[in-house]
Amino acid sequence: MTILPLFDTSSYPNTSQPSTKRQKPNVNMCLDGYMFNQELRFVRKIGAGTYGLIYLVENIYTKKQFAAKMVLKQQPMKLGTQSPASSSSSKQLIQQQFYQYFLNHVIPKPRSIDFDYIKGQGHDCQFLTEIALHLQVHDHPNVVTIHEVFELENFAVVILLDHFDQGDLFENIIDMQIFQSRRSDREKQLMMKNAMLQLIQVVDYCHQKSIYHCDLKPENIMVKFNSNYKRQPHSPIIDYNELQLVLIDFGLALDSNLINSNMCRGSSFYMSPERVTNFTTSKLVKSLVNVRQFSTNVNGTVYLPTLPGDIWSLGVLFINITCSRNPWPIASFNEGGNDVFVNYMLKNQKDILRSILPISNQFNKILVSIFQLNPNERVGLHQLYKAVTRYDFFHDHDYFQPKPVQHKSNPQLYTPPDSLTYNSYASEFEMEVEDGEEEDMDEEEYDDDDEEEEEEEEDWVDAEEFTEVKTAHNCPIQQAFSRVMPKFVHHNNNTVIC
Repeated sequence: MTILPLFDTSSYPNTSQPSTKRQKPNVNMCLDGYMFNQELRFVRKIGAGTYGLIYLVENIYTKKQFAAKMVLKQQPMKLGTQSPASSSSSKQLIQQQFYQYFLNHVIPKPRSIDFDYIKGQGHDCQFLTEIALHLQVHDHPNVVTIHEVFELENFAVVILLDHFDQGDLFENIIDMQIFQSRRSDREKQLMMKNAMLQLIQVVDYCHQKSIYHCDLKPENIMVKFNSNYKRQPHSPIIDYNELQLVLIDFGLALDSNLINSNMCRGSSFYMSPERVTNFTTSKLVKSLVNVRQFSTNVNGTVYLPTLPGDIWSLGVLFINITCSRNPWPIASFNEGGNDVFVNYMLKNQKDILRSILPISNQFNKILVSIFQLNPNERVGLHQLYKAVTRYDFFHDHDYFQPKPVQHKSNPQLYTPPDSLTYNSYASEFEMEVEDGEEEDMDEEEYDDDDEEEEEEEEDWVDAEEFTEVKTAHNCPIQQAFSRVMPKFVHHNNNTVIC
């Protein structure tokens, strides 16, 4: 099939001329029941954002359902002006524009865009860049599959993706409580490990393909969960029959292993310090980190490694999964009321998270290895994979001294994570050490207390008994969460590009 230049529509045959028999208008400007093409019908809206809509669509013949991510080629403008619409009004304008388009076309005939064309030309077109990067990794079981890409003349691009009716990771942590609802602590931890290892392996797979997501958060991870599934004894930790996490939304993804030091990219709760603060201009950061170790181009611009930003986001996600909480609102020294982060970094209070979360010393070590201010000092994916596999998240079997008081009041952790972008859709491995770089990372820190318990923990998964997790107040962990942790909600999503 010959593909014409994607955004030069002057030579397109007008295959979607308005007809006297238009699709029926409705007062709410909804597309529900409208035809997308000759096979797909809109069912209902499942998301909306600054540039587009997400609709559930269904094949009228096979009844198979998909998520259709529809993105305008041009940013919506204020009515009667050439100025971009504000975020508050853009969603309404986008809904109106899509409604008018499909209202005026009986059965549109969108043009299917060849995947090879997108991969080859995507970097030259801002509307296709996200799809081009996504296509490089969408064959992985933890990345959502792109089934087809369409364009609606010079109006919009539509990406047809898998639909997940169980929602995203946020909903499953807070509303469904899939991790806390398991019957035993052993089952809880196995499923938590299942989730974490899947996230590590998909980030590693993307890394091997030189793709960096840059916006890892619960809202960008879809969930397929079987609550009736029973694990077999000694089964692998990663078990897709129990739980499958699927990465979506590559709208902020990069294909460079270096990122400009003045670029903030991501969502506030999950951004690493170098994405929030310019390391080359902050006197405080320069007093803590030698910025001369980072790459510099001929113009003196400093570039930082991209992958450690995703690894930092994994650390926050791990706390979400185990504790249903966030460690801090943002990894910044300049935000008021951010005492936990400031004390963690400036006063080296590495046990502060353990004092306010019901986690073990072992799990705290994992977090310490991730939450390093210097991106070059963060744990590598291989070492992180091993630590998550081995360590008990809630118990320290060899620590007999009293633990710090748990659940100390900390208003910062009560702040719900904001969300400005829509719930968008975007699309077995054994980790291998690369050049020995990751193998030695934090090895001493992990090994200092392992000698006495190494034999017991090595086959942690095979242990038959786990004691019930208790807080310092001797109440079950789930009850403690219900008292001290209000739900964090989807209403805003602070995704930023600078």
